[in-house]
Amino acid sequence: MSNFKKQSLAFVLLLSLLQPTPVFAATKSPAGQVCKKKSAVTTFASNKFTCKLVGKKLLWTLQVKKVVQPIQPVLSWADIAAKAAAEQAIIDAQAAAEKAAAEAKAIAEAKAIAEKEAADKAAILAAQKPSIAGLQIGNLLWSEDFLGTTSEKINSKYWSARNCHRVPVSDGGGACFGPESQYYAPSAISLDGSKDGAAVITTTRVNETNKPADAGICNPDLGPYGCKFVSGRFDTHNKVSFQYGYIEARIKMPAGSGNHPAFWMLGDNINEVGWPTTGEMDITEIHSNVPNETTAAINYSTIYAPNVCCYNKDYEVDKLDLGSDVSQGYHLYALAWLPDSISYYADNKLVYKISRKDFEALPGYWSFDKKFFIILNNAVSESFSGSSANLQSSTMSIDWVRSYQLNGFGEVTTK
Repeated sequence: MSNFKKQSLAFVLLLSLLQPTPVFAATKSPAGQVCKKKSAVTTFASNKFTCKLVGKKLLWTLQVKKVVQPIQPVLSWADIAAKAAAEQAIIDAQAAAEKAAAEAKAIAEAKAIAEKEAADKAAILAAQKPSIAGLQIGNLLWSEDFLGTTSEKINSKYWSARNCHRVPVSDGGGACFGPESQYYAPSAISLDGSKDGAAVITTTRVNETNKPADAGICNPDLGPYGCKFVSGRFDTHNKVSFQYGYIEARIKMPAGSGNHPAFWMLGDNINEVGWPTTGEMDITEIHSNVPNETTAAINYSTIYAPNVCCYNKDYEVDKLDLGSDVSQGYHLYALAWLPDSISYYADNKLVYKISRKDFEALPGYWSFDKKFFIILNNAVSESFSGSSANLQSSTMSIDWVRSYQLNGFGEVTTK
């Protein structure tokens, strides 16, 4: 071969080596195809391929990009604690938000229930509002439904349970009188725990060895005969006062001869002027040996003589046959009290009425233009209600007590 041909071939070979990296046709990937020079590089569809020895052949092989993981910074213990605190703060905030939402929901639900119960109670009270011919009974001023569990006591905001005592030793206007043969003990008064509520006075035969610790002293008027029973008495003296209005209670009376239950009122000023000057309104008293009857009375002083008793006392009383034994079910007993008259009702029927004008002609001192308080009790009195020889125990249940406006009059004061 001539030198010229040798030089031309060398030039062509050199020129081929200087050619740029081939680019394959877009229709076919070079992956796996034979290549000629190890480490040569070509491009196809934005991917780079390298000529590598695979086995005994040079083949185009896709370059795999190495993903470089970012270097995580090394945290100090303070940083770790701060991060944990921040994460816990987020968790606590979420928990607090969930708790607040749950509490708000519970409050809303409780409010809705309370509103419904109040509306239901208002509807019941409206339906039970008394209607008496000749009387305009207005808004409900005060009520006590004796709600609570059997482990609870009567509401001390309104009521005080009494032992036997005499004015002016304590509030309440005295408790045990004349031939009554009972101790009074707060433990004899309880709530029945029912849905509608009721206060219960339990009267029980006892002796000196088994009387309750809170029975107090026996009525000293009994002399050597002593007290044979424990019973209960509670009142609103110096807690709730009433002046005029329609005052009513729903009561189931105790059964058995000897019981002397009463729903009555005394003047708030009894510790200042004594009885009978303070005045007394007996809304109902029951002769339990005549269980079909209710009696109502007014006790008064014939003259204004503070703390003087008892040549100056008198009373007016009447009765009504209710046609059934009052210990076998609940009955309504009410006072309609106005500035110029007092009248008593049982089951919406008139028992007794007296006007101020007729009263003052008796003559009598009208003490009934001041504030009075309510008393509920069951005594044991053979002179009033017959023999108690067969009486072992009894219960008096008071469903509720309510006070309404009457002919535009009526005021209730709570302390």
